[in-house]
Amino acid sequence: MLYIVRHGQTDWNLGNRIQGIADVPLNETGRIHAHNVAQKLQNLKTQKIVSSDLSRAAETAQIIGNILNITVEYDARLREYDFGGLTGLCRAEIDPQMVEMFFAAPTNFGAEKLQDAFTRVARFLQDIDYKQNTLAVTHGGVINFIMCYMQDKNNFHAHSYLDKCLHTKIDNASVLRIKDLKSGISILKNTRFYCLSK
Repeated sequence: MLYIVRHGQTDWNLGNRIQGIADVPLNETGRIHAHNVAQKLQNLKTQKIVSSDLSRAAETAQIIGNILNITVEYDARLREYDFGGLTGLCRAEIDPQMVEMFFAAPTNFGAEKLQDAFTRVARFLQDIDYKQNTLAVTHGGVINFIMCYMQDKNNFHAHSYLDKCLHTKIDNASVLRIKDLKSGISILKNTRFYCLSK
């Protein structure tokens, strides 16, 4: 079983800023999120914790690991998508035309190729041993790539990723569960993760 946790809150989350690979730390609320989610995970018999190496995910994982008494491993494939020139912007500052231009050609903005990001996330999912309980601490953008993979496997569609980015709300410290790569994604009780109306 794979449990996927979005990191705790940061000040950029509060300001609705695009974080990407900017190494923004948790704020105090984010640390509380990490403690709370660790309490929810205590009965799951977690055997392994793997995390993005960006500090907001790493600190979330360390807090959880300390409570569960598990050493955290790091995997760069769980790093957030690199949004290039959009990093640091408030979402309200970005007009719909810029969003379309970005997703049509992200490298024009100095961003990571969408296919490359999808491929690294897909490889992480394919390498998991689903017979053991693994906890992965990552980012909202990565979770959107995970949803794309679970929907279409290796057939990545940029418009599907864009749709998920625009219409899915992934709360800090949400916990998702994947039984295996043939199943869907379920949401752990008492955490929030939902599609917004279009």
